[in-house]
Amino acid sequence: MGNSFQVEISESQEELQHRLRHAVTATTKERLQMLYWIKVGAIATRQELSQRLGRDESTVYRWLQRYKQSGMNALLEVKTPPG
Repeated sequence: MGNSFQVEISESQEELQHRLRHAVTATTKERLQMLYWIKVGAIATRQELSQRLGRDESTVYRWLQRYKQSGMNALLEVKTPPG
């Protein structure tokens, strides 16, 4: 399984910091933290990222794919189950 990832974070470090400071939910904060760590080069592999976040590697992979395909707004959109 490939642990390294190739993703270009288009937002600036400052924008990510600002959004992190003003994040309302833990879910939003967690996903912004992921982007921030990648942006500043603090994380080199999905495995390391998943360990820091306490999430399964497949979850981190899904989040990164969503970001790559649809951008930050799609990544931060929290979907609630019906009912």
